[in-house]
Amino acid sequence: MPDLIKIAAPLVRDWKCTAIFAVAFAFACWQSAYQIRSELGGAAALLILLACLFYLAAKAAPSSSKSSGFPWHKLLAWPPVVIALGLLFLPWSNPDAPGFRFGAWFFLSLGAVCFFSGVRAMLLGFTPLLGCFLVVPFREQIVLYLSYPFRMVSTVFSVGFLQMFGMKIENDMTTIRIEGLDIAITDACSGIQQFEAMVLVAFWLVFAWQRSFFWRCVHYAFLIPAIILANAIRIDATILLYKLIGDTVLNNTWHASLGYAQVAITVFLFFLVGCLLPEKHAAGAAASSKTDAPAKSGASAGKKKPKKDAKS
Repeated sequence: MPDLIKIAAPLVRDWKCTAIFAVAFAFACWQSAYQIRSELGGAAALLILLACLFYLAAKAAPSSSKSSGFPWHKLLAWPPVVIALGLLFLPWSNPDAPGFRFGAWFFLSLGAVCFFSGVRAMLLGFTPLLGCFLVVPFREQIVLYLSYPFRMVSTVFSVGFLQMFGMKIENDMTTIRIEGLDIAITDACSGIQQFEAMVLVAFWLVFAWQRSFFWRCVHYAFLIPAIILANAIRIDATILLYKLIGDTVLNNTWHASLGYAQVAITVFLFFLVGCLLPEKHAAGAAASSKTDAPAKSGASAGKKKPKKDAKS
């Protein structure tokens, strides 16, 4: 069984930072329950991701111990507070608009974390706080904005690939024309419905490899190309199956099955890229082998051969 006391230790170490994170996460949960009417799985995946990011931020942030130097973190906490006040009270602001109001809460939370726990805690909590106040409340709008470029790029890739092999097929924006039939690539066919779940799965896969922060960012950035490429493969499979078995492939059963296959292909592509990127222990092993070689040669050089006795 996991040691719950050990797991909860980072949260208790800096209770002020944990309290701010908990309030922000509770706000995100309330917004999810209040606004989201569909795709509960995606909303739950997004909340789980935010909880993981908050825990990692609390675990990596230093304890709020008093230092003898100048408290720079208290001074740097005021610019976010000023920005928040500007969003609420400047003449061109609109406190009744959710964007201004939630943005002010985001900057206020950043300033509070910086004031009580330091600059490092603020930087680590930036992403989950941004997700709680400015991503979760506008989740449906963000999904709609991302849907069109996802399905547009996937449509162009899939049609271009089939045209390379001589198939008579063309596309008008996100509509594919083949043999007098128009197949519309809608939001449901864009791969955006699985995006939040894939973001969570990719987050866990990235931390499965022991590598630097830079290479983790490179690996994580491949998620969107993997989703688009997997969706293009699913569209091509749908078109080829349509030519083989007809309109049956366009019903709900086939459509759902190909959607599950797209998720599996996305995970496979993302995992494959992770296997190709360098890891820390590989670099460490190479470095240790280089350092061991001079040591061994030096040790062997330090040994002197015994002198032979002179013959009388």
